[in-house]
Amino acid sequence: MRVHHLNCGTIKVIGGVAMIGTGGMLRRAPGVTHCVLVETDEGLLLVDAGWGTRDYIAPSPLMRWYLALGDCPRDIQETAAAQVVRLGYAPEDVRHIVLTHFHFDHAGGLPDFPQAKVHIYRREYEAVMQPQDFYERLIYRPEHHAHGPDWVVHDLQGDRWFDFDCTPPVALGSVEFCLVPLPGHTRGLCGVALRLPDGWLLHCGDAYTFHGDVDPDNPFKPPYYRLWWPFFSLFKPFRAIGAHAPRLRALLRAHGDEVQLTCSHDPHELDKFCAPGAV
Repeated sequence: MRVHHLNCGTIKVIGGVAMIGTGGMLRRAPGVTHCVLVETDEGLLLVDAGWGTRDYIAPSPLMRWYLALGDCPRDIQETAAAQVVRLGYAPEDVRHIVLTHFHFDHAGGLPDFPQAKVHIYRREYEAVMQPQDFYERLIYRPEHHAHGPDWVVHDLQGDRWFDFDCTPPVALGSVEFCLVPLPGHTRGLCGVALRLPDGWLLHCGDAYTFHGDVDPDNPFKPPYYRLWWPFFSLFKPFRAIGAHAPRLRALLRAHGDEVQLTCSHDPHELDKFCAPGAV
């Protein structure tokens, strides 16, 4: 069994140094869209789908604006579908996609895998299907589910993952996953907890965006955080980023020998997992 850590969409965020710690005060911050591909006994499992092929070659007007805002290179070779093929598989081999949330940079690749079961937390599914406000109607793109995904909607049923609520575990041979609600950035954002042969990996999506926030021993904010954060906090998707960091730090202090964390956009974390000998 192998685990592949993929960058499924480079971004360059204005002021992003205060979110992901790269770049500079007057330079865009280079970031990534970190997805995880796991070989299981029931085909490939993909955590988040990144940006999609259509987003790059024939984007809708709003997606074109999002791509320009993030200064995305629109590199087809970065899509999850292209990377799956380079690894020697076919897109049809991706049998399960587990979403942290349905923002366009996490769900844009779904149409590239129309045969996959798409696992999602119920509160996020409801937000996608019945958006409640202008923000949700803007950020959840209907073209990313127009193909009619094979949804698998997960509910809480009293299960626990360490000190967190979680959905009932799903076993795919030697691999197991569950969804761990971390709401705020979206109303149904979840971490995806993967039980791998050598321990747990919790992909936290956008629950945090900078590795220093969850450092269990010496937590620290990215450069210029205090300067930029009043601006970012005006926008709903940014206000709750980092709200769960204290609980995640406590998790690592108590169970750091069993659990590793990652988020979606911090290139430092992607580099860490792609280093020789890493998970």
